[in-house]
Amino acid sequence: MALSSVQIDVTTRLGAPRPAITTGLPALDRLLGGGLRPGTVLGLVSEPGFGRTTLALLMAYMAARSKAVSLFTAVALDDTEVVARLAARALHREHPDAQVPYGAIWSGQALQDPELMPQLLDAVDTVTRKVGSHLYLHRASSLEPTGALAERAAQLWSRSDRVLLAVDDIEGLYASADGSASKQAAVNATLEGRVAQAAFDLKAIAEQGCAVVVTALSRHAELLAPSVTVLAELRAPAVMDGAIPEALLALGARNVELLVTKNRLGATGVVQLRLMPAAGLAEERIRSE
Repeated sequence: MALSSVQIDVTTRLGAPRPAITTGLPALDRLLGGGLRPGTVLGLVSEPGFGRTTLALLMAYMAARSKAVSLFTAVALDDTEVVARLAARALHREHPDAQVPYGAIWSGQALQDPELMPQLLDAVDTVTRKVGSHLYLHRASSLEPTGALAERAAQLWSRSDRVLLAVDDIEGLYASADGSASKQAAVNATLEGRVAQAAFDLKAIAEQGCAVVVTALSRHAELLAPSVTVLAELRAPAVMDGAIPEALLALGARNVELLVTKNRLGATGVVQLRLMPAAGLAEERIRSE
């Protein structure tokens, strides 16, 4: 098709008329030109234990806080664990001295403390009040087809023009490649083929009008790269600095950096973070000189 016959409305294509969806990290939002927009796929990769689930859930939560409709889906996390993670975050923000990991909330152990129970119930109420009508949770089945996520995202488009789909661990999905059953079987025959095609499927979902955040292991970054708009890796800081208060170590606090290696929306760069996975927190930090 000749270029002269193609009509391109750039502002509509980039979603400029609609406010961007914040990631919850101002420095990352700046790299993205304001945040996540329709058609954007942000790939978050890391080695195990570096907080990609924590960060993806934070982005889903912050999107809902900004009144975007947000869907967080994961194979490994059930809904009660997600609520426990969000409650731990709210509890820590309101009561920083309460060293309560989300695991103690999820198991019910923390509710056995009569002095702590009112604070926990208040934390759950805070989460529900702030995002209850905008944040949706979906416990995906093992090897759930990406087509099922497309259907769920489509249902949300009818409720809002700003939608974020956050998918934790793309390795747990089954690629819904267009075409025959034999083609689907072929692309899903290996883990590498399945991950690469699932990433392409998520890109197709984003192009229908939403933003997508997807997490994966670092060794699969190259499989995501062709399909994502932005690729970022959580890793240990190149320069070790910023001592962590001893009280936060009980919450698994660690300094990490988010290295943006691919960014079709703007510049690449590094965002310095402090993660506290047990408290469901990820915060920007300023590296000391």
